[in-house]
This record gives sequence, C-alpha cells and structure tokens, in this order.
Amino acid sequence: MTSFARSILASIFSTACDFGTLIGLHELAHVGVVLATFIGTLVGFLVNFTINRRWAFEATHGHLGWQFARVLPVQAGSTGLQTAGEWLFVFRFGIGYRTAKVLVSVLVWVVAVLFVKEQ
Repeated sequence: MTSFARSILASIFSTACDFGTLIGLHELAHVGVVLATFIGTLVGFLVNFTINRRWAFEATHGHLGWQFARVLPVQAGSTGLQTAGEWLFVFRFGIGYRTAKVLVSVLVWVVAVLFVKEQ
C-alpha cells in the first residue's frame, strides 16, 4: 500500500476520532458543542499526526519536535476555523451540531485544498 493510501486511511480514522470525541463529550459528558468541537479537533489531529508519522510515512527518523512544529500552525488554523464554524452554524444559523460539524468540516477542507493549490 502506498504512503498516499495509508494517509487517506489515517485521515478517515482520525476524522472518526474527531467526530466521535465531539459526540461523546457532548452527549455523554454534557460538554458544550464549541468546547467539544475544539477538543475533538485536537484528538483527531494527534491521532492523525501519530498514525501518519509512524505508519503512513514511516517518518520516525525525523525529530518529533520539528515535525510537530511544522504542522502546528496549519492545525491551529484548522482548529480555529472548525471551532468558530461550529459556533456560527449552531448558534447563529440554528443548525444541529452534527450537521454543522459535517458542513464546517467540508468547508474547512475546501479552504485547505484551495490554499495548498495556491502555494
């Protein structure tokens, strides 16, 4: 299996962890959707970073701190957009938090693809 295919699988799994954390925190622990979204994006990021580093790209030979520092600004932007988008869609547009999460995730993905395309 290619690194690209493994990274796609890692992304699918980490997205499930992100969504699962959001739903679990909100439904079971009664954490507000905005905070649960924030935490979910962090969980998804850490899962994705770890799987990609160890399995998809086999990049454990590189310095962990440097690799983490390189992706942190992008992740911070994504987390900020995801969290703000969830707030906007749920509390301003009145959309259910699950639907809002899907819509915001797709929008953030499109923004990321367009941003990378311009680079």
